[in-house]
Amino acid sequence: MVPGRGPVKIAAALAVAAASFGGGFAYKRFRSYLRAKQLRKERKERRQRDASASEQEQKARAVRNGAAPKSRKRPRERKRAATKSKPAA
Repeated sequence: MVPGRGPVKIAAALAVAAASFGGGFAYKRFRSYLRAKQLRKERKERRQRDASASEQEQKARAVRNGAAPKSRKRPRERKRAATKSKPAA
């Protein structure tokens, strides 16, 4: 374990234990940081990929539904009433 006798040995053992505990704690924190960083990166990539895919999907859906460009569309004709309403006297 550690060199020394009596209280010196106990103090050295406590120092080693504290250092190893602190090191392990720091390592866990670092690993969780790296994991979170990787998840953020993947989430960002997935969001960008989904956004581009949805744009293409919308364009394809518009083509399937027969959406024509606005320059070719003709305005709808308004319906006219068969008879004019009489003014109230």
